[in-house]
Amino acid sequence: MTIGLWQKKVLKFLELFYDATVALSGVYYPTSPLMIHYLVKIAMHLKNYANDNHIRLVVQPMIDKYNKYWRDIPLLYSFAFILDPRAKMKGFNRVLRRLGNLTSIDYTTYQLGTRARLTDVYNKYEEKYGAIRLRRTIPPNLFGKKRSAWDKIYDDDVCGSAGGMHHLAATLSMGRDTSATALLQAASSSASNASELVSYLDCDTVNQLDDDFNILNWWRQHKLTYPVLSIMTKDVLTIPVSTISSESTFSMTGRIIEERRRKLKPKMVEMLTCIKDWEAAEARLQHMVEDNELEEAFEELYLD
Repeated sequence: MTIGLWQKKVLKFLELFYDATVALSGVYYPTSPLMIHYLVKIAMHLKNYANDNHIRLVVQPMIDKYNKYWRDIPLLYSFAFILDPRAKMKGFNRVLRRLGNLTSIDYTTYQLGTRARLTDVYNKYEEKYGAIRLRRTIPPNLFGKKRSAWDKIYDDDVCGSAGGMHHLAATLSMGRDTSATALLQAASSSASNASELVSYLDCDTVNQLDDDFNILNWWRQHKLTYPVLSIMTKDVLTIPVSTISSESTFSMTGRIIEERRRKLKPKMVEMLTCIKDWEAAEARLQHMVEDNELEEAFEELYLD
């Protein structure tokens, strides 16, 4: 293999890691729900290159490192993935099976433990914020809706909103003599007996898989349905998985305090740093490479 082909193969292999770094260091969207997606992508990527004659000696140590550091997935990433309404427990179980097939790791115990720990965390939020539940709407019955994009993932079940709605459906078939008040009481009783977390996990998943889906908007629109769970979700989704964005903010002071401006007082440095960051935020430039010459050099590297 020529040097040029070797370089192109290496660059092609490293492309996914670059894309993952860029996506997971974003600042305008939640990054914690994306982590497990990239764990699966990287596991598939390493497996595809494991038997490559040219770079397998490099890939195998990477696989060993991957299994060492990601055998135990941090609960934060699992919670964030489950709290994505497109996934919930069904998607989580599915992705763990796929990840287990790629890495030969048994995640059965981890899967059961994750739901238990998620319930424990929710119960703490329930104790603290349960009093704010002034009005709670019953989750819509999604049983029997059209399913298209999720058919390849969820091909073994058709889920409604669990036992409460099935009980309500049975109640509706009792006869025309049943009063509207009795039906409403049955629905309210079924909804109140189940926690918001159970209700959320047992409802059908959202089948909007395109990039236009905004997970934060979805939770804002459903905060009356899940008043306590939405608070917990906000806390989980706002945790960044990378420190790059925060570190870049601090490194900005290095361009403010220089030889010509050594006597700036701390308060003035803080003001200048905030103003610069706010200007970048308004122009949505916080997630861009600042060294354009370096960026162009990498883009043109080995592509001639």
